[in-house]
Amino acid sequence: MFKRPHLRAAKRLVNAPSALILLFLATACSPGEEPVENQGVEPPADSVETPASDGLVLPAVWQTNDLGSPISSLGVAGELGSTVAVAYEDGGLQFLDLEGERITDKADIGVAAVADGRFLQLQGTPVTVFPGITTDGDLSLYIHGGELDEPLPYPLDAGTDELIEGLCSGAPTFERDGVMRIGFWTRGDRRELKLGRLVEIGDDLILLLDEPARANADITACVLTDTEDVAYSAPVIAATELKYRSKTYRFLLDDLGGYTMITGDNEVTSFEVLDGITVRPPARPVDMAGTGDARGGGYPGGVIVIAGLASTGAETVTYIDPSRVTLEPFGYSVSPSSD
Repeated sequence: MFKRPHLRAAKRLVNAPSALILLFLATACSPGEEPVENQGVEPPADSVETPASDGLVLPAVWQTNDLGSPISSLGVAGELGSTVAVAYEDGGLQFLDLEGERITDKADIGVAAVADGRFLQLQGTPVTVFPGITTDGDLSLYIHGGELDEPLPYPLDAGTDELIEGLCSGAPTFERDGVMRIGFWTRGDRRELKLGRLVEIGDDLILLLDEPARANADITACVLTDTEDVAYSAPVIAATELKYRSKTYRFLLDDLGGYTMITGDNEVTSFEVLDGITVRPPARPVDMAGTGDARGGGYPGGVIVIAGLASTGAETVTYIDPSRVTLEPFGYSVSPSSD
């Protein structure tokens, strides 16, 4: 019998625009203090300066051909299942590899959004599993493996009749976390981050709900890490965390196409994405995902993927190399200003 657990005390909930995140984290977790579960009071806007870029540029190194339809959402699975899940605005879902090649054809199965996936053994079969939201606002898994020509939908009971609006996922931290952790919010309460664990019970995958957490503004993105559950509000539209060896790096995307990186030491910098010789990333991506464990596609330091309409007019997924950050000998740190 699985008991309903409480939110882990070591975790906290944060919601803040990327421009405020440095001060916010410093306030929420000052040296010598325990992390706070819910930090929601933002400082006055005129008391915070947007972090200046230190000139960090990450190269766009690869890009798919025109995928033919506007993209709504992305998810990435690392490890042996290195896969990119692409959800389209018309409800289609397609899987790509880390070289931009199609693993499956586009399947019109009513998918509104996806989150990061996991590679695992399910009933003795190696599969890649992505959590997602259906176009009806329900929670579902999308499973691919073996000889499947398209992803297999697997509905989940989210414990609510409200329409689900957004979600994120994370790897299990403890054994009781099962296959993966899932966070989501609903249209009826955009300030509550519902948290759960996807576990195997017999031949079934079941979502066991934990205590939800409250944010002080409408949630627009979230990320579940080993140490905290973090919710973001506007202007942030996507957040992803890369773990590479013993280092972690969080990347944020805002609704104007701006990028922010947060290191494991809570140092913050904005960065730019550099065009490749033939790669033209979108000026305003619709979503971003990534993994620090990219075993395919030639990305030794992990990979970030973004999606949207490129300047060429093509709907593409663009692959960004974060090695400038992750392969630094002692980990990346923000350089002091030269002024």
